[in-house]
Amino acid sequence: MPSLSLKNYQEDRQERGVYDKRNPLNDLTGKEWLFSTKTIIPKTYPLIWAPNMKSRNYNPIPSELSKELIETFSKPGDTVLDPFAGIGSTLIGSFFANEYNPIPRRKCIGIENNKSLIKRYSQLIKKLNIPEQGMLPGDPISVLSRIKNDSIDFVLSDIPIWDISGPEETENTAIILSNYKKSPKKSIKHWCSSVCTILSETTKKLKESKYLVVSVPNGCNKDISIKKGFPSANFALSAILAHNLQKMGLVLKAERIWFDPNSSKEAIYKKLLRRFLVFRKESSYKHRLNHNPLFFGSNIPVGDTHIIHKSFPPSFNHKLRSEHGGMKPPELAQILIEKYSKRGQGAILDPFAGVGGTLLGASLSGRKAVGIDINERWKTIYLQVSQDNGLTPQKFLIGDSQQIVDTAVEDNSINLILTDVPYWAMDKLQKTRGRFSKAGEQSRDKLPSPLHSFNQSTILTIDEWLDLLTTVFSKCYPKLITGKYLVVFIGNMYRTVEEVRSGKARKVGKYLFLASMLSKVLLDFDYHFVNEVIWYSPDKALHVFGYPFSYIPSVVHQSILVFKK
Repeated sequence: MPSLSLKNYQEDRQERGVYDKRNPLNDLTGKEWLFSTKTIIPKTYPLIWAPNMKSRNYNPIPSELSKELIETFSKPGDTVLDPFAGIGSTLIGSFFANEYNPIPRRKCIGIENNKSLIKRYSQLIKKLNIPEQGMLPGDPISVLSRIKNDSIDFVLSDIPIWDISGPEETENTAIILSNYKKSPKKSIKHWCSSVCTILSETTKKLKESKYLVVSVPNGCNKDISIKKGFPSANFALSAILAHNLQKMGLVLKAERIWFDPNSSKEAIYKKLLRRFLVFRKESSYKHRLNHNPLFFGSNIPVGDTHIIHKSFPPSFNHKLRSEHGGMKPPELAQILIEKYSKRGQGAILDPFAGVGGTLLGASLSGRKAVGIDINERWKTIYLQVSQDNGLTPQKFLIGDSQQIVDTAVEDNSINLILTDVPYWAMDKLQKTRGRFSKAGEQSRDKLPSPLHSFNQSTILTIDEWLDLLTTVFSKCYPKLITGKYLVVFIGNMYRTVEEVRSGKARKVGKYLFLASMLSKVLLDFDYHFVNEVIWYSPDKALHVFGYPFSYIPSVVHQSILVFKK
């Protein structure tokens, strides 16, 4: 039993925790909600498919994962829809969700146009000894026309990405590999148009304020990727899809990254299995989408995504360095420096040096480095850390990188640029959580960012922030040796922004793909995208931000974008 007496709106569910009856989204307790908001899903799921049981995207979403997503974004008795049903991951997940909460039962509808996949679905449910779950064969647009608008409570789908092995598998929503090799921009335009047409019709069926979750697979069949030299476009397609779906009255609320922590146990880098994009239908908002993160006219950032699944214990005067709220572990910088640079071929440059994580990593790697930062306090901390740890200080310049990179650094002298860019406005805003706040009560005192006292300038608009990065990385471009790498830390973030609803300005929470915005800046300067690395530290604290009223992600990962000159 809970240590405190329950309120009239609470229900004790024993080992599951305490459920809040005011919860409009799902049937989860606060304890269960916590994991559901985590932007990383580090989990091994049991395999119910036969090894040769292939879906449109080859490896289907595990039914247990589909079940968890359904339980997160719907209540018992709701109707769940999958417009790209494949071999039935969503349908089977809904069945198991009903087994967990049998009354009232969820209703699930799956739509599939591919006869081969429908046959595999039939074989699978027979193998599992479960009844047919609501598979509707036929063209998705035609089938959707028979479903009433505003009648669906949740949409979950593994969207099709690549054409697979033969004509029988070819869908009009797929990218055909041969066509992609000839004209990637044209192929992705076709994919986006086809997929978004179906998702647009799907959105009409979704009730207002309900959720749509789409899974973007990591790429095509492994054998094809190896033979054809075809890397993943997951990073690019996720950003393009997010932009287009937000034109349909959907608000991006989160991304969730799934990987298997038990795969390649000895390897630092893990493989991305799925990226889930979480949207909420808010059709009455007039979304100000001034920034298409990836224009079709630009180079398309095609490259694999890997996960660094590693915690770094506090080190190198961690408490002192944490005065800077955005500092990174020097050991992580060391890993990246040793992977993307060689000794004796130039220095390491960090144009946003902070408290010197890159410089410390360079020292640990036996490289020379130069850091630039506008705040002298960070240099003082870096020098103290170097002295306390017996490291010879690297070159640290005080100034604005927009102004001093030109004269402070020689052209073609840099072996690697490794930096953590200043996050948009994060050093100015108050934290959403406050001191001494209790559930249901307003915080009595807001907590500022640790960075706020060192930066007294006004809050940058998103355009000004992008202009800052554009200027700095354009100045850095001639400094980098041709063929060498630029590695950038950038975190996507959940922010409350002002939108217009019914003629009135209201605030709405949105998940911002800052990584894709930054990638466009770098692509426009002819930096070539290599890959995305996602850093997830398992010991990062979680917070139940929205329970029980609103789904707000607990962002526990950062992107590391790798480019090459």
